[in-house]
Amino acid sequence: MRAARLISCLCLLTALSIVPSSGGSAPTGPALSFTASPVNSSFHEGEKVVLHFTIENISGSDVLVSPVFILNYDIHLEIKDASGKAIPWCGVVARQVILGNKFVMLQPGKSLSMNRQISCDDNHDTGYSFPGPGDYSVAATYRFPVSPKKLRNNPGPVPFASGPYRAEATRLTIVPRTP
Repeated sequence: MRAARLISCLCLLTALSIVPSSGGSAPTGPALSFTASPVNSSFHEGEKVVLHFTIENISGSDVLVSPVFILNYDIHLEIKDASGKAIPWCGVVARQVILGNKFVMLQPGKSLSMNRQISCDDNHDTGYSFPGPGDYSVAATYRFPVSPKKLRNNPGPVPFASGPYRAEATRLTIVPRTP
């Protein structure tokens, strides 16, 4: 009896060890394509740094997405200088954005795009504080900002773009200000 139980446990452990792991990085939800790219390859020091974000539904059915592309809400960035040091965030972090029913049903083959300033300046009090001229790498991730269970008018069995959906890393350059 004891031997049979031991053999059963060993078989179970062996079976579990050969099952492939997702590694925790696969997106949850339908197939979407997310891209982020700078609107210019270089920006002058002190100039507004702007990225262009696009989310495209490459699945075969409608998908509920957040259309606002707000930093630290549905768009998350990791920006590093040439030495690999993360650059700091300045300003407030969006904890909750009141959208009501402003989520969008994205049909197959359709996309949403928006340009969004990602740098702080005198008129924009949230973003990243680029310390000066240099090359920067940008890793962008899109996530549905709330649990679908918390939506007031949950549309039922519609797929949600839970994410994370990672864009291919991109680069930008800050050049010295010209007098």
